[in-house]
Amino acid sequence: MGICLSCFFGKRSRGGLYEPLLLENEREAVADLLTYLENRADTNFFEGDPLRALSTLAYSDNVDLQRSAALAFAEITEKEDVREVDRETMEPIMYLLQSHDVEVQRAASAALGNLAVNTENKLLIVQMGGLEPLIRQMLSPNVEVQCNAVGCITNLATHDENKSKIAKSGALVPLTRLARSKDMRVQRNATGALLNMTHSDENRQQLVNAGAIPVLVGLLNSPDTDVQYYCTTALSNIAVD
Repeated sequence: MGICLSCFFGKRSRGGLYEPLLLENEREAVADLLTYLENRADTNFFEGDPLRALSTLAYSDNVDLQRSAALAFAEITEKEDVREVDRETMEPIMYLLQSHDVEVQRAASAALGNLAVNTENKLLIVQMGGLEPLIRQMLSPNVEVQCNAVGCITNLATHDENKSKIAKSGALVPLTRLARSKDMRVQRNATGALLNMTHSDENRQQLVNAGAIPVLVGLLNSPDTDVQYYCTTALSNIAVD
């Protein structure tokens, strides 16, 4: 798990002793979380004390604890059946999503993408302002961050109520740019997101304005069959107009 044991120690003082870096509530949260992770089969991390322990680490000023919280959220949401969550569960993940640390960004967007498989969660993420930090992450130079952010947008774009909000958020231009990524995972996620957006009549002209057509045409010869399918179908949908 992502708990960093080095976080338990501080800088050495002149007297030779270590000054603790963690606050008391943070130490307790780390200890509690380790216990919960050992008994994860019987633990619901989306409410009660387990969620409070994760939230304490997420809101910490210690970046190592934030990384631990983000990694825990990513692993929990990946391995458990995705269920509808409330704002209390989503808030610490949304907070982590806005971190300037690449590792925190990567794990938080992965957790959000996992939660976005659930229909109600798709709506909640957008309602809570998740699009703006996801767009910033799409502009990241880090490929893993790009991949997770675009993957989350792809999941969000499967809900009709989100499509127009995504189009108006400014996400179409970076999505179009990332469709040309040299990383096949990013390219696959981006073209999948563009395809999802073409299912809405009102978004097709906005996709054209974002320069999506020449990009989609250029990717018809992609060696990846998924990318070929996404581009062909997206062009077919756009051609309806």
